[in-house]
Amino acid sequence: MRSRLAVRLFVAVAVLTAALVGPFATPVAAAPDDCFGEGRDLTIGTEGPTIEVTIHTSLFTNLTTAGAFGMSAVGDTGDAEIVDLRVGVVFVGVGDASEFLADPFSRFGLVFDYTLSLPVFDTVPGETTYEQSEPPVEGVPEADCSLAAE
Repeated sequence: MRSRLAVRLFVAVAVLTAALVGPFATPVAAAPDDCFGEGRDLTIGTEGPTIEVTIHTSLFTNLTTAGAFGMSAVGDTGDAEIVDLRVGVVFVGVGDASEFLADPFSRFGLVFDYTLSLPVFDTVPGETTYEQSEPPVEGVPEADCSLAAE
């Protein structure tokens, strides 16, 4: 029950953000390792620590072709990247109509890549970076571009 509420809340915030930010943000090209494609940039903070967020909504504008719905966020201190998050759904396109009608969800894949780095502990023995690339949802395939799928 809580996971449904969390998913609904994420979708509502992402759609609302895309609707409000879309007209004011400029489109940016995706990074080569980003499977979402082009998105809308939003920067939080101007000096020192910042969060760079890119909202991807091409799934809604390209209904029969490949598209994505999700977000990429990178938080840094100005000197070091602390948090990197990519989360969303990738649609590879309709493809063969009969296969799509037989199993429409087979064309979707989840992307979930999360990295947390604490460079303040670089001098301490042990890991200072935590990475997670397996989506917290079971039963849905991962997108080919997810780091866990590589």
